[in-house]
Amino acid sequence: MRELREADRGGRPEGAVPEGAVPEARAVPERSELRSRGEYAAEQRLGVSLEAVGRFEPRRAGLPEVSAKDAAAYLDARQAERPWLAAARDRSPEVQHLFAALDQGGGHAHIRHEGWVTEEMSRRRVAYLEDPAQLDPAKRAAGIDGLLPGGQRHRCGSIATRIADPDAFAVAMARGAEHPDVRAALDAEFRERRGPGPVVLPIAELLGPHGHRHCTGWQLEAVGGNVKTASERRDAAVDVKAQPVETFDGGTITFRFGPNRGRSGYEIVTMYVDPPDRG
Repeated sequence: MRELREADRGGRPEGAVPEGAVPEARAVPERSELRSRGEYAAEQRLGVSLEAVGRFEPRRAGLPEVSAKDAAAYLDARQAERPWLAAARDRSPEVQHLFAALDQGGGHAHIRHEGWVTEEMSRRRVAYLEDPAQLDPAKRAAGIDGLLPGGQRHRCGSIATRIADPDAFAVAMARGAEHPDVRAALDAEFRERRGPGPVVLPIAELLGPHGHRHCTGWQLEAVGGNVKTASERRDAAVDVKAQPVETFDGGTITFRFGPNRGRSGYEIVTMYVDPPDRG
């Protein structure tokens, strides 16, 4: 179960536009002629700049280095066996670079909380513990985790969420990696048995005032007025129901950290969104 704190909005007035966000009324970003067609289309959809994605440095995020020019080749070579990479294949080179870098780390944000996961996959994850990362259909149906060794059971809280657009996901990850609180966690002195605590930020701070529109999720229906009872029933293989999350407006994005592959520092092992009522 996740323990989340209420995110500090820093006194920002409702409706204010965070730094870097592009209001919807500003239809054409300045210097748009310098952007690729894919970048321009992404900014039109998101209402936020992809500039932070272009600044993303894998090394500073605790990830193995991969060059921008090698990213497309990496995605092409592996998307058949790692289908979560396909979502980024037709995106801008900057987005492809970020996905290729994440995939060479030990995290799973782009595997379980990104747009390649369908609504039905999210629903079945929270209702039946079917792991989207598990590519063997029989093992997925049996609730076997797709990333842990030894046939371990998959675990999930009472909610499963995703950022449905690859560009929005990339912006949230890149901007999050630059946030002072996340940077403090990534730059902390490495300790083998004790890592940094989670960092929780408002969705609007990373994706702008309309960023919540790119977030979707499913949550367990309470049993006898108690979500914990529903979770216990589900974990005991008793049928429960899930319902879609109504809104992520005012919600948060949580960053969690763990050792990088070289165990020399930390990386973001997952990033997920939550609706406001879970703050």
